Amino acid sequence: MKRLNMIIGKKQLVIASLAVVLGAAAAINIAVQTGKKDGVQPSQQVGGSSYGETALVSKDLTTGTASGSTDAYFASARLEKQQARDEAAQVLAVMYQGGDMTGGELETVAQNAKNLSATIESENAVETILKAQGFEDALCYISDKGANIIVKTSGLDAAGAAKIKSALLSEVEVSSDRITIVEVK
Repeated sequence: MKRLNMIIGKKQLVIASLAVVLGAAAAINIAVQTGKKDGVQPSQQVGGSSYGETALVSKDLTTGTASGSTDAYFASARLEKQQARDEAAQVLAVMYQGGDMTGGELETVAQNAKNLSATIESENAVETILKAQGFEDALCYISDKGANIIVKTSGLDAAGAAKIKSALLSEVEVSSDRITIVEVK
């Protein structure tokens, strides 16, 4: 009987992992694009002051075309986020246990797993900080391309946006032009 690693080579595992990452990126892109189509518009100024390149968008899910309440939105988004993270972790575990990888390749997979873990921890820390600062609910998505913060609040002003940005920057280094804040009412 052939061993599993003989049937599934490292090229197939790399392709599978890239497909999972690409799928997650496509899902996020679709979610962002759907939000734009539903009328989510970047705000130029809040409270008479601009905060650089950080984008602020607002969406009222309770009266908009989206079905369900904001609580359902956050629950669904958390579930999708966890499923994507679980799939990525599973792919990394399969790659690590593949058996036919060189030392350098194993180090790369281990580093990717460490980076994934650090990203998850940072996202959770930012979400916890934002809830402690008084936001009703929050989601944080961190990637190499930037950070997206989604907060549930009845009104976001410049001080609130500054709190969000500060919470994010306390955990990760991201340039201001790569931070997007989305307000969900």
